[in-house]
Amino acid sequence: MAQSRSSQSKLPVAVRERLLMVATRLFAQGGYRGTTVDEIVAAAGVNKRMVYHYFGDKERLYHEVLIAAYRGLEAIEIDTLTHNADIDVLAGEIVRAYFDFLEAHPEFVRLLLWENLNDGRGLAQIGSQLSKDPMLQLLERLLHAGIAAGRIRPDMDARHLLISIIGLCLVYSSNRFTLSQALKMNLGSARVREDGVRHVTRLLLDGIKARD
Repeated sequence: MAQSRSSQSKLPVAVRERLLMVATRLFAQGGYRGTTVDEIVAAAGVNKRMVYHYFGDKERLYHEVLIAAYRGLEAIEIDTLTHNADIDVLAGEIVRAYFDFLEAHPEFVRLLLWENLNDGRGLAQIGSQLSKDPMLQLLERLLHAGIAAGRIRPDMDARHLLISIIGLCLVYSSNRFTLSQALKMNLGSARVREDGVRHVTRLLLDGIKARD
């Protein structure tokens, strides 16, 4: 009887998480407009009322999907910047963190592409919950320390640096198939990814380090 009660107590959480997981996959495949609540509940194997019970409506479910996806990346960003102070180590670690996250979460890349196609409307409605300010503050602190020590160029801007890092790492995932065809190389292979990590790290260090 105790096991039965325990299972019942976990059921609501399991249903909500299953809906989020399935919705993430389907929104990544078809975007917000191309995905219906009926498709989500059918794939999740739950009653349609569960969506409205846990999330209110399709739009709020989509927002929860975006929040979960972006917070997953944010946790890795903050952890990397918090535990690495040496610029040479940090550059390699943050690049690898982005490469690894994007490889492990292809649905994040697709959600990001869909959001840009839709002018970022979903993110605009929940932007206050997904601010990059915590990461930018850490990055600015590291840059200021490096500038004071004479190791980093004094004209470095944290926002532009973050855009550059994300862009250089993201393109290996967002444009994987088109670039693989055009360049006749498999951007999804482990070897090419490792080459990419080293290449982007070198570009990053060459771009931010102060000249002797």
